[in-house]
Amino acid sequence: MKSVLGLAILIVTTVLQSRAQGIWIESYIDLKLDGTAKEFCHVVQFSRGWQPQHFDVAPAYPKIDYAISDYEFRVKGLLGTWFLVGAFTPNINIRVNSVNHYRVNLSDPTAPVRPANANDWNNGTAVPMYRKSPLTYVGVHTDKITFNDYDFKKSGSDAWTRPDTASRLSPDSAWLVLQSSTFRKQPFTEIYDVFFDVFSTTTGKKLFTIQGSFSGVENPYSALERAAWLTERYFIIPLGKRRERCVVCEFAPRRSSEGQ
Repeated sequence: MKSVLGLAILIVTTVLQSRAQGIWIESYIDLKLDGTAKEFCHVVQFSRGWQPQHFDVAPAYPKIDYAISDYEFRVKGLLGTWFLVGAFTPNINIRVNSVNHYRVNLSDPTAPVRPANANDWNNGTAVPMYRKSPLTYVGVHTDKITFNDYDFKKSGSDAWTRPDTASRLSPDSAWLVLQSSTFRKQPFTEIYDVFFDVFSTTTGKKLFTIQGSFSGVENPYSALERAAWLTERYFIIPLGKRRERCVVCEFAPRRSSEGQ
C-alpha cells in the first residue's frame, strides 16, 4: 500500500511540476555497450516505440516514458527465451497501457523483433519483474554491499540515497548488480554518469561494468529504480526517453562459470 501511495504522489508531483513549467519531464538513461559487457548483453530495439491508449478524459500522466512507466513481459505457453513485451504507465485511478506489443527472443540478438497480435498478448501469461536490493540502510560513507561474506563495491562516487535503488539481486541470489552514479555538471544542464556493476555472489568477482549517462531534472535514482530482473536469467535496463530500447543481459546456466 505504501509503495502504491508513494508512486501516486510521485506521479502527481512530477505532473504538477512539469505542467507548471509548460513541459513534460524527460528523465532517462542511455548507454552504449562495450568490452566484456557485449559478451553478456545486447540492445533490443522497439522500432515503433510505444503507443499509449487513448482516453476521452486524459489521466494525470497519459504518456509512456522512462521514469514513470514500466515494461510488461508475457509468455505464450511454456517459459523459454521468447517473450511478448508491452509497456504501461500506472496512474492513481487508471493504468495507461500501450496498444502495441512486440515478440522478441531475449537470448538471440540476431532474432528480429516483430509486432505481436492482440490475441497472443491477451492470452499470454505475465512474468513479473523482480526488483530486490539486499541493502537495507545507506549512510554518507556507504560505498559497498556485503553479501554472502563478500564485499561488493560500487563504481559511482555519489552517495547512495535510497537503499531500494542501490542494487538488484537476481531471484536465485546468484548475481548482484550495484547501481550508482557520479555527478558531472555541464553548461546549462546537469548530467550524471551511471554505473551497473555486475558481480557473481558465488565467487565475489566482478564480471563487468556497464556505464551510461542520465539526463533529467533530478538525481538519477528514480531512473535507476526501473532496472529489473526478468526471471533469474535476464537483467533489463530501459533506455531512451520513451523506453524505445532496452539492454538485455543474459546469465544463462552455460555462463555460470564466468568470473571464477
